[in-house]
Amino acid sequence: MTATAQTSTIQRPMAAMPPLRRWLTRLFRRRPQAYPPLDGVSALVNEQALAVTEVNGAGMCVVGYRGLLNPQDRFSFVLSLDGIDIAGDAVVAWRRHGGLGVAFYDLSGAERDRLGQWLAARIQPL
Repeated sequence: MTATAQTSTIQRPMAAMPPLRRWLTRLFRRRPQAYPPLDGVSALVNEQALAVTEVNGAGMCVVGYRGLLNPQDRFSFVLSLDGIDIAGDAVVAWRRHGGLGVAFYDLSGAERDRLGQWLAARIQPL
């Protein structure tokens, strides 16, 4: 008599995706006005020129917003990075104390490449 081992594949349920607002809030957890604006960087949101305190490949944090955007609202923006303009769509992750944390929602490949090049140029070699 021969023993055979059977392996069974247990199908575990996929972890539920967290609600969009909670996921987006993790992008930026700091108070926006606690950090100085970046030199040469601004964002045009709903025809308002805003100071930017943080930019990364996933989104940005802006301060000075006065308007009607709320968490999970989608909007168009123009981000000016030292003379380079990047246009796209974003989603509001959070809004508090006149600041917005936004996640980039729709950026073309060319815009993402230009943003990546700008971010890479800002990294100081150790």
